[in-house]
Amino acid sequence: MKTVISIFLAFVLLGCVKDDSPTITVAAPPDSPPFSFKMADEFCGVEIDLIREVAKDTGKELVILEMPFGELLESVRSGKADLALGTISITKERKKFLAFSDSYYKTGNVITSPLARPITSANELKGKRVGVTGGGRAVDIIKQFGGTPVEYTNSWDIAEDVAAGKLDCALNDGPSARSYAMGKDELAITSPFISEDNYGVACGKEKKALLKSVNKTIKRLKNSGELQKRIDSWTRLTDEKIKH
Repeated sequence: MKTVISIFLAFVLLGCVKDDSPTITVAAPPDSPPFSFKMADEFCGVEIDLIREVAKDTGKELVILEMPFGELLESVRSGKADLALGTISITKERKKFLAFSDSYYKTGNVITSPLARPITSANELKGKRVGVTGGGRAVDIIKQFGGTPVEYTNSWDIAEDVAAGKLDCALNDGPSARSYAMGKDELAITSPFISEDNYGVACGKEKKALLKSVNKTIKRLKNSGELQKRIDSWTRLTDEKIKH
């Protein structure tokens, strides 16, 4: 009987865990403009602004852990980070082991390829070497259409290798592809959206209070129009930076 009571109390306590930490630790990539990137060695971008607003609203100190895209979700699963961001798509598969905030941006994966050798649809990926950021949803799409995904930790290296002919093309989310195309005259976005994706902040399933705070901030920024203003502002700034 004592064992049964102990197990019951354990479940009750686990369900009532409070996040009393004075900090929010967030995993973020340094190379996903205009959402999460580094400029003058400082993190900035749409998602960085968003998470800073969350920290301000909750009265907590923000700690950002820099890491490649492929390590973001595992950092939350392992407890190394409270949250992860960086153009992370909300998917059914990921929801099996993580919780997600409400979506704050809608986009999709597109193909970036050389203007001289354009690849214009997913059906043309068969037999092609396709650059992709490690751990991204695009890996599954490439395999689905018979291509060979070549995974990178740095998204800018993908653009370099496509331009150099080491890869046939790249498959990435719209904002990243836009940066590639603007940064390399010989590259262009050559396909329509191949998938539909919604970005969200990844969170451990046990951190319900923190997730509620994130959603509250997202709602406030959306309703005030401030989120769209920041998306527009950071997009303009990164466009200018890439051009020059």
